[in-house]
Amino acid sequence: MSKIYFSLILVFIVTIFVGCVAPNTANIDTDKDGVIDARDACPSTPALALVNKYGCALDSDMDGVIDLYDKCPNTPFSDLVNKDGCSVK
Repeated sequence: MSKIYFSLILVFIVTIFVGCVAPNTANIDTDKDGVIDARDACPSTPALALVNKYGCALDSDMDGVIDLYDKCPNTPFSDLVNKDGCSVK
């Protein structure tokens, strides 16, 4: 009877301590862009945006509008653009 009692106490203690263990945060990717938070320079990348190795959304034509939202993906570098990434003339 004492072995069963001891086993139940042991199970109870282990259950309490397992619940108190902090989760492993080393591989968490909050914005789900494929770059873990510890290495993510842009921690709030929009869903579905392609990102570089730093977790920042791609802007292939470097107009300030990420590729995900860029309706004019080949604007010349020197052009001013609107919110859609299209040249303003």
